[in-house]
Amino acid sequence: MEIFVIFNTIIMSLLSPFGLILNNSLINVISNTSENVENVKIRVNSIPTHQLLKGEVDSLQISLKQWQPQPNIRIELLELETDSVKLNLPEIRHIKLDNWQKSLKSPLNMGYRLILTENDLNNLIKSPQAESIIAKVGGNSQESQFQIISLTFNLLPNNRIAIDTKLKFPTRTEELLNVNLEFSLQLIKGHTLKINDIQGTLNNRRLSSKLLQGFADNINTQLNLRNLEKSGITMRLLQLNINENNLEITGFLHLQPQLSHSNL
Repeated sequence: MEIFVIFNTIIMSLLSPFGLILNNSLINVISNTSENVENVKIRVNSIPTHQLLKGEVDSLQISLKQWQPQPNIRIELLELETDSVKLNLPEIRHIKLDNWQKSLKSPLNMGYRLILTENDLNNLIKSPQAESIIAKVGGNSQESQFQIISLTFNLLPNNRIAIDTKLKFPTRTEELLNVNLEFSLQLIKGHTLKINDIQGTLNNRRLSSKLLQGFADNINTQLNLRNLEKSGITMRLLQLNINENNLEITGFLHLQPQLSHSNL
């Protein structure tokens, strides 16, 4: 779920009172806070315009092509469109990723379209955020059963993904095991991703379907987007398309502001 680092980066880019004054200023904010971006298009809709001074706009439309917000995170295309945005300007300077809710005076809704190439996806899993998740999946600790040494995704037609991994077991000293998996990814009711039809090999030997299904069931429990709702984030996927060139997602994101003490 580290994809939310991307959305938070966008929100942090927008949380500048200077960036809200003019479209060009907002473009500069995103360009200057990114590692790289090929093309930025911004449209700020605000009537009357003086509400910008209060951190409020009627809607925002953003298109980022070949955007690299962080060294290991690159996105081929990201399109966002929000409804009304109301920011808490006095809190902006103190906002960090772990307290972003303080920046909002009212709920923020946005639709998005995201495209990642195969290279984008493989660079993403090398980021510190993704490596932290991978470590939890593998159980990389003193009590772990195995350690994930490398992980590579290969995108396939018909919403299928192949994964090539190298694992090391503490009981096998320095021996590396090659595990290859292939499966389809299914979107269920907009909030759940499910691994289906999983196949795999260990050192070129076919793995049992029972073992693979147990692995898939364990991962599937972590792919429910409803798990994010306790953090004030509601995310729904409207469409998921995977082919040999890229992964494309369209969906909806709802960000809930932090409740005031009077509402608790």
